[in-house]
Amino acid sequence: MTSKARITHFMQQQQQATRPQIAEAMGLSLVSTNAAVAALEKEGVLIAGESIPSGGGRPVRVYHFNAGHAAVALITATPEAHCTLLRCELLNLHGRQIEQKEARFVQIHAESLDEWLDDAARHHKLQRICLPPGLGSSLHAHLQKRHNCPVHEYSAAESLVSDKENTLTLLLLRGESPQGALRRYGHITPCPLLQHLPLPLDWATLDYADHAMVEEMLARLLQLLTCTLNPAHIVLHADFWNDRLISRLNFNINTKLRSIDSPPRLHFRTITAEKLAPRLRIAMAGA
Repeated sequence: MTSKARITHFMQQQQQATRPQIAEAMGLSLVSTNAAVAALEKEGVLIAGESIPSGGGRPVRVYHFNAGHAAVALITATPEAHCTLLRCELLNLHGRQIEQKEARFVQIHAESLDEWLDDAARHHKLQRICLPPGLGSSLHAHLQKRHNCPVHEYSAAESLVSDKENTLTLLLLRGESPQGALRRYGHITPCPLLQHLPLPLDWATLDYADHAMVEEMLARLLQLLTCTLNPAHIVLHADFWNDRLISRLNFNINTKLRSIDSPPRLHFRTITAEKLAPRLRIAMAGA
């Protein structure tokens, strides 16, 4: 990662800092920092602000991160009866929504998003396009070629990942396929295509009132992921937990994994689509 990229990421997190503060935090010389900050100010990434006392010598200038210098296109997909609802959100680099459009598609093809993204690119510099899993490689390749910016396939579970090493985070929303992300060796890796794992039923048609089947689906999912990824912890975020299901699932998975020396510890968290949305925006804007 270049000095400019490192400073951009640092300033996006910190919002504001002086050049000496940036140099100290990044482990860079003041000469290198001055050059990178000047370039970023020229590009509109940083804005020069007020001068403050330095504690000795000349005052130093505070630089502010300009969250509006570029935008991120966040695409979410919601399966419906005979179509897919695509929601397209344009975000600034603080994760705040600039605009939103949505449309329903019976079939999604490579050019499905062209009209909206072309219009967005005319008014904003697109820094990144974030796609949910399952939309197809042709769409990904088409957007990568059409727009001069990275196209990132994300898992919504990335926005829920904790700092605990060797942890698998699963997002399980009622009526939707599971999404996962694994933190290992300091990196977060999405776990795509979990909907294609061999399980008794399809997640979209699962009756969540059938507690026995929900328990069995989750137990088999955890068994498969434990055997393939070997996480130390599994954090499950869902909108349907109750005490009985948690107790039964712990018993079920311990029975299925009794031959494993160190089975993962299960952690249960409650999340809803409404609470997930702002976290996802912030995570994708800062990815």
